[in-house]
Amino acid sequence: MTASNKCQVSLLIYDFDGTLVDTLEDIAWSVNRVLQDLQLQTLPVETIRSFVGKGVVPLMTHSLKAAGGEGVGAERAVDLFKSCYAGHLLDRTCFYPHCRETVDAFSEKFQAILSNKPEQFIEQILTGLNFRYPFQAIVGGDTYATRKPDPEGLLKLIEKFQVAPENVALVGDSAVDVEAGKRAGVLTVGVSYGFCDPYSNADYAPDHVIDDLSKLKDLIQ
Repeated sequence: MTASNKCQVSLLIYDFDGTLVDTLEDIAWSVNRVLQDLQLQTLPVETIRSFVGKGVVPLMTHSLKAAGGEGVGAERAVDLFKSCYAGHLLDRTCFYPHCRETVDAFSEKFQAILSNKPEQFIEQILTGLNFRYPFQAIVGGDTYATRKPDPEGLLKLIEKFQVAPENVALVGDSAVDVEAGKRAGVLTVGVSYGFCDPYSNADYAPDHVIDDLSKLKDLIQ
């Protein structure tokens, strides 16, 4: 894509898990530790991968069901997970290749995170990885009353930075990211290397899909 054909973007918004950082092993370990504590069978990492992306409550609800623990209250399991995961946020979590340098390359733009992960966990992981500074705002799954695919958090960010939707790009690995972006009228970029399939909702196809975050530099000016 030539410079003249690149998208004019003033605000870049990233999903977190599966887009910027690979958190899967720490999430899966924490889920399985909770299941063990509840005397349930543990789950393969790939099974847990399929439950990530919509927030902690769906994560634990699906994990309980898969482990045969439908009789266990999801609220209790969520509390146990948060407590456990809080102590293991950075055991194996790391950035995907080229994420740091790509975010830094767009340092002249507004940059933010929009995730269904609890906001405090995002803050702690970024601080622990020494990469909090590039992001002017973080919206987590508990920041507002709704989560993606509801576009509320995205619209709040657009309002905060006073940028027209056509000059905003949302980058994520899942269909919930793409749907939120489409409903808000912004450019949507799916990444193929994350936890989910950005094409999995046929009603909301991403505008672009990339296999490495560095490819954003070929799309965005």
